Amino acid sequence: MMKLVSWLYLFLIVALTLAGCGPAAPTTLPAQVEQLPLPIPTVISPTSTFIPTSQSTITQTPLDTMEPERADEKIKTLLQEPVDCPAPCFWGVVPEQTTSVGARNIFSQFGLQTTIITYEGKDYYNVDYDVDTGLSLNVNIPIQNNLVETITVTLVSDLQKAGITREWLAYSPETLIKRYGLPSRVDFAADWGPKSFFSMQMYFDAVGLIVQYAGNDIIPRQKGASQVCPLTAKFDAVRLWMGKNPRHPPGEGISLEKTTSLTMDAFSKLMTGDPNHACFTFDGDVFP
Repeated sequence: MMKLVSWLYLFLIVALTLAGCGPAAPTTLPAQVEQLPLPIPTVISPTSTFIPTSQSTITQTPLDTMEPERADEKIKTLLQEPVDCPAPCFWGVVPEQTTSVGARNIFSQFGLQTTIITYEGKDYYNVDYDVDTGLSLNVNIPIQNNLVETITVTLVSDLQKAGITREWLAYSPETLIKRYGLPSRVDFAADWGPKSFFSMQMYFDAVGLIVQYAGNDIIPRQKGASQVCPLTAKFDAVRLWMGKNPRHPPGEGISLEKTTSLTMDAFSKLMTGDPNHACFTFDGDVFP
């Protein structure tokens, strides 16, 4: 698994530890994750399931759990094609609408276990899944008053191993812009040691969605002007925050207007055009 920077490392270590899993691959992302004590997790063995539809996204109708092969293919499809449900949502789970039982049913439909951690009287749901292409998925959901409060999704991809690009097309820049319109803002973070690190954050305030694309060696190892092509770059990780007041959102970066020559409208048109030409000049010298 490609190394990430330390914040993602610590986030994945916490998520996997709380889920009762082994340690994640080391990274170097800056820490943004609140450290919780390590209680013994309680795994809920689901007995009913749920499938989201465009007509009913938060009902709790039980359905049979899919066979592993079918579930794997369905998950791959969901990562490529967005579910038709009110934004923000993830596979039909909607913050402040979906109940705790409904959320477990959605994941158990795919044979995914929900690990529940209780901290200071509050439950946190955690779901992990490894796709056979090398993509790892983590979903973290705090529960408030038996409702989903917010959703944080982390996708970590070993594209070199998988031999394919963008297994998470449903959350790519062009898909989100076409679906939700111009971002409220776009900013960037970068670091040049010991590896070059680059991340791009897109904010859709109207629908309560933040998405971050991050990776090493996206930009050169020295500061200066460079070309960035977000639709073809091999990002190591994609992270999404859904809902009001998300937990541990990305820190404030440097704005699109300061780091590139693009306006928001020009950026959006570029991202929804030809993927092979969706590139811009990134000015690394504006970073301290």
